[in-house]
Amino acid sequence: MKGALSAFGLMASLCFVLLVTFQNDSLAQMQRESKGVLREDRIVIKSNILEVDQQKRLIVFQGEVRAQRHDMTVDCEKMLVYYLDSSTDSESSVESRKIDRIIALGNVAVNRSDGSVARAGKAVFFQAEEKIVLTEGPSVQQGRDIVEGDKIILLLKEERSIVEGSKGKPVKATLFPKEEKGGQ
Repeated sequence: MKGALSAFGLMASLCFVLLVTFQNDSLAQMQRESKGVLREDRIVIKSNILEVDQQKRLIVFQGEVRAQRHDMTVDCEKMLVYYLDSSTDSESSVESRKIDRIIALGNVAVNRSDGSVARAGKAVFFQAEEKIVLTEGPSVQQGRDIVEGDKIILLLKEERSIVEGSKGKPVKATLFPKEEKGGQ
């Protein structure tokens, strides 16, 4: 019984830390979210299962995972969130939990606010660089245009993409040029 209570206390503490870390906002910000507008510095992740490993600085989300931030939504089967520890104990828990990288696995779909959709078996989002690396059958579609390769790198800050092929899988782009107005 004592072990069950201490395990419950640990889980309650972890939930509290997660709530403080990922939900530290005012009432006005929560109202904006209820209207579908997310803050630029916030990522909201929902899943069927949540597991926290403080020693590895890792949060694992499994089952029907959906991560949203102001400019994109990521759907996948499993998501690993690696965070950085603070260098000092005097920092607040919110400041001490900065995200290093996020790995999305299994039927990954990245829907961006510009209307493009990236799909892959695996996507790694590097927080500091604002970069997404797609592997395992990646493709990006915007409208009817599609590009495929062995590896696709999305540089979000630069609004630039790099598509790499491999020996067995060259880059493939299927483009539908738009007709010019005026009949020409």
